[in-house]
Amino acid sequence: MSGKVKLTITVDGDVLINAKNVARERRIPLSRVIENFLKFFSEPEFYCFKCGGKFKARDADVCAKCGWMICPHCGACRCGLSEETAVAVFHMRRIYEDLLGGRIK
Repeated sequence: MSGKVKLTITVDGDVLINAKNVARERRIPLSRVIENFLKFFSEPEFYCFKCGGKFKARDADVCAKCGWMICPHCGACRCGLSEETAVAVFHMRRIYEDLLGGRIK
């Protein structure tokens, strides 16, 4: 399917009011917020924490040792991080997992 289509969804009223207010303050159409979320949900993309390269989750292998995605550009995974940095990255990833309602990939 190509082009724009109408989407009807049901959400908590307070969540919708708050989202509309934030979208208006940021001058972002709420439809773009929803579209961006759905795009990320269906085809997540990440930036490598080492080289900064952008890649799709489906294009990355998972390291057998640490269980993290391996950057297809530079080969970095959790194995090359200090424990302190790995913990920080892990907690940042939890934000995405909470947002998406489950583990990514």
